[in-house]
Amino acid sequence: MLVACGPAAACGSNDPDDGAGATGHPTLTLVTYDSFVLDDTVKALVESKLGIRLKVVQRGDAAAALSTAVLTAGKPEGDVFFGVDNTLLSRALAADVFVESKVEVPDSVVASLRLDSTGRLVPIDTAPVCVNYDRDWFDEHDLAPPTSMDSLADPAYRGLLAIESPVTSSPGLVFLLGVASALGADADAFWASLAANDVAVAGSWDDAWNAMYTVNGGDRPLVLSYASSPPAEVFYSEGALSEPRSGVIESTCITQVEFAGVLRGSSHPALAARLVQEMLGADWQAALPLTNFVFPARSDAAIPEEFSSFATVPANPIRLDPATVASTRDRLVDRWRTVME
Repeated sequence: MLVACGPAAACGSNDPDDGAGATGHPTLTLVTYDSFVLDDTVKALVESKLGIRLKVVQRGDAAAALSTAVLTAGKPEGDVFFGVDNTLLSRALAADVFVESKVEVPDSVVASLRLDSTGRLVPIDTAPVCVNYDRDWFDEHDLAPPTSMDSLADPAYRGLLAIESPVTSSPGLVFLLGVASALGADADAFWASLAANDVAVAGSWDDAWNAMYTVNGGDRPLVLSYASSPPAEVFYSEGALSEPRSGVIESTCITQVEFAGVLRGSSHPALAARLVQEMLGADWQAALPLTNFVFPARSDAAIPEEFSSFATVPANPIRLDPATVASTRDRLVDRWRTVME
């Protein structure tokens, strides 16, 4: 998931030093996307436990970061990659970017998240991609928010929606595939209607959420984000808000799962596998809700009240079939570009 780096969290380092740290411990590099946040306390615990210096290298949105990993397969920029999601899983596996790590996945990680049977990619978190809406804006304009996927294209909501491009953004790609799954043969007509309805297309989640959304000063009261985005408003308000302005349109929610794996060609493959194991550990998993605003993959992970109070757990999210994603993803992106660009 993509989250803004707020005052309570620091984004990962782009420190160019890739050698041993001042202590002489080996440096392990985690390659990921720009908005990934690693809790400082968890980082220190992992470094101490594994006897390493942990560096984070960030490479754009998840799709861009994976493209870089594909281009450097066998001679990677780091040791572990985090940010492959269920829309990019087949591409990552086909490109031979990762090696089997023999990480032990806890029983509390449910079967629906274990989408890679090869043992190369391990589920770390999940967060449904959903359209969020600005409650205050809709109240002030005496307009009911949309209640379904196809109603987003209703003329009543002309010029109100911001989404991310599936070409450059992982939530945008999840949404594209979710629309195809939900609407079937009507998906093409839906996209044409959205284009005619003056939908705004952002290059990244950050652009859509922070620049276009009315909650953050933009002019679009509907934005493609996550079921777990609203808690971030309260958390980063430093006490100014007791509840979020954002609501979630549950009928638009599509399941997203994020994975980590050991990069083929890592200089420290055994340590890299141990890092992935730590990403499934209790400390790392418990930190995810209030750093990256996602649900931990482990169902037994501790969930902070600030998160559980305001994150939405959709009753019936749209689930993406990995085989269908693999066979239709590129064709659907091409068709989307024909209509939307």
